[in-house]
Amino acid sequence: MPSKMMQKIQQIPLFADLRRDDLRDVSRLAKEKSFSAGEVICQQGQPGHSIYLVTSGQLRVLYVDPMGIQREVKRMRAGDSFGETSLLLGEPRDATIQAITDTTLVTIHKDDFDRLLERNPDLFKSLTMRPDVEVKYRSRRFRFKWQDEDEIIVISKHRHDAVMVRNIALPVFVFLVTALTCWYWYRQTQNWAPLIVGSLLGLILLLLIAYLVADHRDERYIVTNKRVVRRDRRPMGREIRVDAPLRTIQDIQESQVGILTQLFDFGDLIIETAGERGHVAFREIPDPEGVREIIFEQIRRLQASAKVREREAIQQDMQRYFEPQWLPAEEAPPPPEPETPEAKPSRLRFLSWMGVPFRVLSYFLPPLRYEQGETITWRKHWIALLKPIALPTLLIVVFTVGIFFVLLWTSVDWSLALVAYGVALMILLPWWLWRFDDWQNDIYQVTASRIIDVERLPLFLREDRREASLGMIQNIKFEVPGTLGRLLNYGSVTIETAGAGAFTFDLVKNPSEVQSEIFRRMEAFQKQKERAAAEQHRHELLDWFAVYDQMRREGIPVAPSEAPPASQEE
Repeated sequence: MPSKMMQKIQQIPLFADLRRDDLRDVSRLAKEKSFSAGEVICQQGQPGHSIYLVTSGQLRVLYVDPMGIQREVKRMRAGDSFGETSLLLGEPRDATIQAITDTTLVTIHKDDFDRLLERNPDLFKSLTMRPDVEVKYRSRRFRFKWQDEDEIIVISKHRHDAVMVRNIALPVFVFLVTALTCWYWYRQTQNWAPLIVGSLLGLILLLLIAYLVADHRDERYIVTNKRVVRRDRRPMGREIRVDAPLRTIQDIQESQVGILTQLFDFGDLIIETAGERGHVAFREIPDPEGVREIIFEQIRRLQASAKVREREAIQQDMQRYFEPQWLPAEEAPPPPEPETPEAKPSRLRFLSWMGVPFRVLSYFLPPLRYEQGETITWRKHWIALLKPIALPTLLIVVFTVGIFFVLLWTSVDWSLALVAYGVALMILLPWWLWRFDDWQNDIYQVTASRIIDVERLPLFLREDRREASLGMIQNIKFEVPGTLGRLLNYGSVTIETAGAGAFTFDLVKNPSEVQSEIFRRMEAFQKQKERAAAEQHRHELLDWFAVYDQMRREGIPVAPSEAPPASQEE
């Protein structure tokens, strides 16, 4: 006879088809927990890490919609379960679960279950997952470098395989025709030339087919709980990635053109933001309508979570004002320790001229990225310096080689040659330094609240400075220009904003990291802005409640509003 816990675990649809041994392993992870009436089991918007089975009692499911309205959407009794996506994906809870009566639940934690899957990978094949959960789970096999720690991959798709078949159909047809033609030619002539020619053409066609297949697999479209991402990477060539935060998405256009798209259910999604050129295109993806609904679902979930956090903060503030005895007394901060003068180590004072070589070295080898407080500054990659200084450098080399040739191999007057060389250097060296200083003075910055693009001419002749708030950013795109860019790790980052136009950080080092850093700063700024707005809103509400509470305590009646006079009939 199976154990009671195994019988309980088998009631969960996810584990309904497990073999006896696997069911026993899962049941060993299960724990029983009791909750009192009114107690909250899990909160909407909070990270989920467990699956639950109701063994006794009654629960209610409360959902806060994006408008901030809370309603009861369901009730659960013994035999019901919830938390499949939390156990498998770690996604935030979609609703608040509260006990109506004293309740007993069986729970399995995600960390324990993940360790079990590592020890027994075959267990995964026996799980009965919902189709949408299975799609999300398979999309999370890889973790990308640009992902935040709390960022979850919802879906990750390539272009439809029918598109790949369409793209390689002609090369495959030509390959087959070439192979048959060369074989027939060889059979007729008994000459090795057709086989050699056919082999060379076949190799070229096979390389082309392999390139098209790899190019198809390298184009990826991703939806997370924070953003949508389009990544297009050519084999050993150009790489483009466009990110758009979910909060900036305004509309999504779906398009399916042609009989082939209808037969195989693939098409385009154009995800629009408020940027001047702001859109992210998902081209020829499977089930475009389903992906569109998933994106809108994540947007609704993001908005609903923000409303949940706002309601919780309002509740805490009201409890703090009206029922201070419910909250623990705040501990007084410890008094500051008296400052004692620190013993400063004696320093050797160098002569001022000894620091000159270091200053010269730092001038000619400036860092391409450096941080100062909350500000990160980037300069253009060294590759961007080659073109401006190419001509003056070439002329300096030519004149230098020329003066050595003149001095060593000709009988020209040395003094005249040296004077001519000195005059040339007086022109070429300032020209070279001008170009170098012009490259060094162009900087790109991101602070805790703004992005900045500064272009300066040497000698303070002119400075162009553009700034925009991080809250105006709609999407961020980086592009690696080609094979050389991949090898030297440089590219350009374009930041689309609402109203301020596009900012382009040209030829910066490690553009992927630049994009990720701007996205992290943007998300942090947006959260801080939302917290500040929510706090101001709560304070306004508390002011109203404080005035009302004071009037109630003092017995001041609230005067009803005067009704407008009735209109007289003419």
